[in-house]
Amino acid sequence: MMTCTHRLLCIASAAAALALTGCGMPRPVASLSEVQQASTEGRIQLVPVTATNIPASAPTTAAFPAEFLAFQPVNYDLLGAGDVLKVRIWESGQPTIFVANGGDLGEVVVDERGRLYLPYVGSLQVSGRTIGDVRAEVSRRLQTMVRNPQVDIRPGELRSKLVSIQGNAAKAGTYAIERGRTRIGELLGEIAPDLKNPEMLEVTIRRDGRTGSVRLADIHRNPALDIALKPGDAIVLNELVEHVTVLGAAGVQGQVRIAERDYSVTDILGQARGLNDDAADPRAVFLVRAEPGAATPTVYQFEMRRPETVALAGRFIVRDKDAILISNAPFTQARKALSAISQTLGTVRSAVTVVP
Repeated sequence: MMTCTHRLLCIASAAAALALTGCGMPRPVASLSEVQQASTEGRIQLVPVTATNIPASAPTTAAFPAEFLAFQPVNYDLLGAGDVLKVRIWESGQPTIFVANGGDLGEVVVDERGRLYLPYVGSLQVSGRTIGDVRAEVSRRLQTMVRNPQVDIRPGELRSKLVSIQGNAAKAGTYAIERGRTRIGELLGEIAPDLKNPEMLEVTIRRDGRTGSVRLADIHRNPALDIALKPGDAIVLNELVEHVTVLGAAGVQGQVRIAERDYSVTDILGQARGLNDDAADPRAVFLVRAEPGAATPTVYQFEMRRPETVALAGRFIVRDKDAILISNAPFTQARKALSAISQTLGTVRSAVTVVP
């Protein structure tokens, strides 16, 4: 039989083991010394941030090709294959040819060869011509059959000059290039895209097998990017969703969305409610970035006790998929260990009271 003394010794041994385990409690993120050791071992490239080594903003490849910029607005008055015209003809005197339908020939489509066929008129080559030109030729051809013909031709659907809108647009669909709608800016204003944050709305144009993208805010700022529309353009509006992951002793952990272009470390920390006053080590605020092609990640260190470093954090632009790590202060780990020991001792006391 185990005596009371033996039981107390076993309980005390268990308490000591728990206490020692508590002293070596794992941390949610690396400490300052562990990051420095990883740098010494060559597993990371540690870079204390100074005014001279702040990296440039993320390089951007978003742009319209030169041929997009050079393209001149199409003449929307010129007809083309696929266009639909509404034709009506009035006549006076005898004989009458079109009176049975009130002269209304309905909608007539320009065929794939750019030709238009009308009864008693025949086939007309209309592609590349204006409606006025076509009206005059129809009237001329009818002069030998109809006394004083009055010809009315109006545009129905201008299918030869369509562009399509897809993506994050309130009015996606197809639109004809016409008066007041010859440039990308005019079209975007009409379809009412989500204008809450033009900095994070990307406009992509697919044309003749090529693609170009810019942000909506850039089109607003730079008239050169307000390019002329070309028939067949496919325009895609895409909301850019980018995040930075915040870990460690922050007010809030998790993914923080990059709300606009040129978002800084200070902006991200502000969204994460700053450093946790009770836990954070202000010497050990790190931004981890995996540079393309780099063998090891680059870890930028911010010494947030220094006002000049806080100012530098406001100039340091984050990128999509960056991670910000905020280490716990040394006293935080000690407090956790003491808390674990306190809980262990409480367990021992409870055990002693029930030992017979």
